[in-house]
Order: sequence, then structure tokens, then C-alpha cells
Amino acid sequence: MASEAVAHESEHHAPPPKVDADVVARELIATTTNASVRFKAIAWTLGILGVIGIVALILKWVNDGDDSTKWGYVATIVSFLLAVCGGAPMVAMAPVMAKANWVRPVTRLAALFSFGSVVTIIMLIPLVALLPPLVTEGARRRSIWFEAPDYAPHIWSVVGLLLLALTGIMLFYSAAIPDFASMRDHATGWRQRLGKRLARGWVGTDVQWRTLRMRIGMFGTFYFLILVFVTFLISTDYGQSVIPGSRDAIYPMSLTISSFQGGVAALVIALYFARKWMGLEKFVHLDAFWSLSRLLFALTLLWVYFFYSSFIVFWYGRSANDIATLDLLIRGPMIYAFIAGAILIWFVPWWILIWNRVRRGTSAMVVGSFIILIGLLLDRARYFVSAWSVPQDQIHQKWLKVVPETYFPNIYDILIMVGAISLAAVIIMLMTRVIPVLSVWQVQEFNLLSKPIRYVRGHATLVAKPD
Repeated sequence: MASEAVAHESEHHAPPPKVDADVVARELIATTTNASVRFKAIAWTLGILGVIGIVALILKWVNDGDDSTKWGYVATIVSFLLAVCGGAPMVAMAPVMAKANWVRPVTRLAALFSFGSVVTIIMLIPLVALLPPLVTEGARRRSIWFEAPDYAPHIWSVVGLLLLALTGIMLFYSAAIPDFASMRDHATGWRQRLGKRLARGWVGTDVQWRTLRMRIGMFGTFYFLILVFVTFLISTDYGQSVIPGSRDAIYPMSLTISSFQGGVAALVIALYFARKWMGLEKFVHLDAFWSLSRLLFALTLLWVYFFYSSFIVFWYGRSANDIATLDLLIRGPMIYAFIAGAILIWFVPWWILIWNRVRRGTSAMVVGSFIILIGLLLDRARYFVSAWSVPQDQIHQKWLKVVPETYFPNIYDILIMVGAISLAAVIIMLMTRVIPVLSVWQVQEFNLLSKPIRYVRGHATLVAKPD
């Protein structure tokens, strides 16, 4: 058995002592029933805002249903939710496959974001209805669907999002079976009955553990592939294909990288409040924030790399098509959203996360994560609002001849965006009432595989590598 020592420079980062297995199971399962007044107030508020957002979506369809130029902010929130709710579960898969020990206690919270994909599907419905077919009056518009049926973009985007949500939920359930068994043995009432039904006779045999890890690896791999595929579809079918002459081959990958960045930022925020308000300091160690900060810092640098790789092609191309694309997406109606988004999604987080003191703490990390999410929303608005502001009768042009005016959000757009984010957040919060926010078996596994030790003049965590 090999081992590794992770050192810490100060007493503040000394790893907490181990917690007995029975205490872990009892205290984490108790978090599903001990809802504070603050939790209930936040959940009710978010739920009301979510209902208001759905009503606003219906009213907007009644008033603006035929005018596609007014639906750019709905396309923005679809892409934003895909980034946050789709990118966060990657933390429950990628570090686990790399055998990172720090991630074990937080994988459950990351997987819970998959349930927010339901809101993404709801927001996509009107966009599917408004997206024009590939062939209109005998003319085929530019897209990735060569010789495909007229409604290929509509069908595959919906199928892709459904598969992403289903795969994410199966990834969550595959890793949650041992915890449902813990609920069967330690919970009471409907939670005990639910745990007994979903545990499927789990008793922890070697065969069951091998099957569990195989399922996590299988669904995790499928989830990654489907996430990249769906992000590619949304960025091309609902972004590039509605811009005359758009031909950016790098943008889908740039959108994927920023999706991972937004997912990690959202997870940092959720983990911070779960740790602070649920009293989970003994289970969520500071190593988790330290490791997430380094991952977030790397993704922040990758964003500017992919953006520059895309931008330089148009800047030096200088063709009429390239100039029209720059006029629409960079220098055009959303130039202020572009500047603010670039500052908030890259420059400010880079300046915050570059400091070791910040990355080893929690408060500044949360501030940086909020800034990243705001910048991500502005960057999505910069692209999708500009794209959807182009009238559909101009889509078949060789390039954009007239840059449309800036379309600012109306009251419906604001309520829809706030409501969609609130609805996704309250769904994730309510899931923590069903199953512990931290994985019981993975916290216990963390305790079995690691122990605090003295290392030179500081502290360290000795981590065993069983395989």
C-alpha cells in the first residue's frame, strides 16, 4: 500500500480529527430533517421566484411568441444553466477517476446539480419552437446538419438535454445506493421507507462494491461525453447558426471550458454555505476548497486562451464576414456586456485566485466564484442575445449586412432569468431534504484512507492508496 503526505503551512489548515463511522452516518442523515428557519425561508423565497419565472415565460410566449429577436435572454439562461448545472457534476467524476482523496466528501453535492437540468429543459421549450427549420422556401441555412432532416437541430438538442439529465441522475443514484442503505438503517418515517426501496438490498459485499465503482465510472464517462455533445449543439444550433456567415470552430470548445468553470464556481458557493450553515466543518475539510481553487484558477486561465484563439482568427482575417462577426459579437450592441464579462470571468478572478492566501481560505473564494458566475452570465448574454437579435429573414445572407440595435431585457426577461436560477437552486436545496448533502460512505472512506500527522514543522494528511 502506497501513501502520500499533503503538507500544510499553518495551524489553521491542520486536518480535523477522524470521526467514528456511526457518528458520520447519524449526523449526516440528521441533516435531512434538521431544516433551520433560514433554510425554509430561503427555499420558500426561491420557490416563489421560480413560479413567477415560469408564469413570466408563459406570458412572454403569449406576447412575443412570434418574434424570435426578443428571446435572446431566454437562450442566455439556457446556456448559463447548462454551464452551471451541467458543469458541476464533472467534479463528482473527474477527480474521483484520478483517485483524488479530497473530493470524496463533496461528490454528492456536485452530483445534486444534475437535478437542475430539469429547469434547462423547461427553458429550452420555447426556443425549440422558435428555431427555424434548416430549409425555408427552398434555401438551406448554414448549420452543422448537412443533408439532415429539416428539424434535426430541434430533435437532437432536446434528446441531448434529456440524456444529459438522465445520465446525471443515474450518476447520482449509482453513487448514492450505500447512503440509501444507511437511511434504511438509521432514518425514520418516509425516509427510511425510501431508503429501503432504493437501497436494493445493499449490504456492502465485494461484488456490490465492484459493481458500484463500475457504474460510477461508466455513467461518469457517458456524462462527460454527453455534456460536451450538448454544449456543442446549443452553441451551434442556438448561437452560431442564427448568425449569418458565422464560422467559429473554436467557440463550442470555449463554451465547454467556461461550463466547467461555472460548474466549479457554483460548487464552491454551495459547498461554502452547506459547510457553514449545516455545521459540516468536521466533514468538509479546507483541503477541498484548496483543491477546488486550483482547479478554478486553471479553468480561468483556459477561458482567456480559448477566447483569444477564437478572436485572433477574425481579427487577422479581416474579410467582410469576419468584420461583420466582430461588429455583432465584440464591437456591436453588446460591447459593454463583452467588456464586463471578460473582466469578471477572467481578469478579476485571476487577480483574486493568484494569491495563495485566497486559495487556502473560503470567504474570498466564494466572492471570486460569485464574480465568475456574474461574468459567465454576461458573456452568455453577449453572444446569445446578439445572435437572436438577428431577424430570421436575414439568416440566409452570406454575412450580416446590418448590425441590429441593442436589445435590453424587459420585465419578462428579468423575471425569467431570476426565476430559472431560483427554481434550479430550490430543486437542489430540496434534494438535500431527501438524501444527505455529503456522501456518508465516501466520508467514511476518506476517514479510513487518511489520518492527520505532523510533517516537519507543520501538519499533513497521510493518504493511503488502496489500489
